[in-house]
Amino acid sequence: MKKQILYVTAFDEHGIFVKANDAEKTGKYFCPICKSELILKKSGKIGKGSKRPHFAHYHLTENCTPESALHYSFKKMLYEKIKNNINNKITMIMVWECNYCHNKHEGNLLKKVFDVKDEYNMKICKPDIALFDDKGNVFAVIEIVVTHKPEENVVKYYNENNIILIQIELESEDDLDNIDIKLKTPSIVDCCLNPRCKNCGRYKIKKELIIVDNECYKCENLMKVCYIKNSNGYKYPRDFNENEINFAKSKGVLLEMRFSKTRNEKYLANVCPHCKAFVGDWYLSDDIISEVEYEDNENIQEYDLGYYCDICKE
Repeated sequence: MKKQILYVTAFDEHGIFVKANDAEKTGKYFCPICKSELILKKSGKIGKGSKRPHFAHYHLTENCTPESALHYSFKKMLYEKIKNNINNKITMIMVWECNYCHNKHEGNLLKKVFDVKDEYNMKICKPDIALFDDKGNVFAVIEIVVTHKPEENVVKYYNENNIILIQIELESEDDLDNIDIKLKTPSIVDCCLNPRCKNCGRYKIKKELIIVDNECYKCENLMKVCYIKNSNGYKYPRDFNENEINFAKSKGVLLEMRFSKTRNEKYLANVCPHCKAFVGDWYLSDDIISEVEYEDNENIQEYDLGYYCDICKE
């Protein structure tokens, strides 16, 4: 069950933005959404049954909700933080799970940003926060999500115009005290840092050659067994291209064509240099890869093979 959202921010009589925790009972306060006067409710009691310090309306208007106040407050505070960091050349690091390559990315949000505006009119939409590059173009937008996510036509507009969409989902007013964390780990970042394929335009995925020092099932001597790992799964030697085969061999792996009676076919496999026994796909998948990926195994080497397109196979 979600925590009840309360009004925890307001403007004082001088137009200064304040939190309920910092407000004094002697002051006058006004709603950031409907501008009507608020009353501060701050009992000082803690524990079960007691409410957190918050504001309440004398007369609540129809279109004013705690959710809209939370949205406004977070946007205002985040905007001021970004503006300050741009002016003082302070980095803002974000970490996100990529929806394209399924890897984790990390980057400085303000690396290409020279200006910031809130509620910037882009005709088709007004993003909560718009970030501009050195040419005055919108480089990225931040949408604060409390109850409603961006409309599909708006998301499509951002994609068609190469504008990075960053979504930060809020759950309660506690998020106002964790702006740095919410920005560092946003809910969705519609951006991949990998290069695009020149043929189809899709983002390429990163691949690694994994080599395991494994005991040969037949002669019990050590042999090197390899496979390729990427964000979409695993690739066995039978599917290696020529460059991948040569690279694996340069690292001491013996790869040769072998005949599988079970599959009734001949394919490239990892071979023991001592007794010439080979590791088939089933054993490679169920035993070696499972042990490497789900258990501790110190006898492995990982080699970066760069990027490739899983559609064009390049």
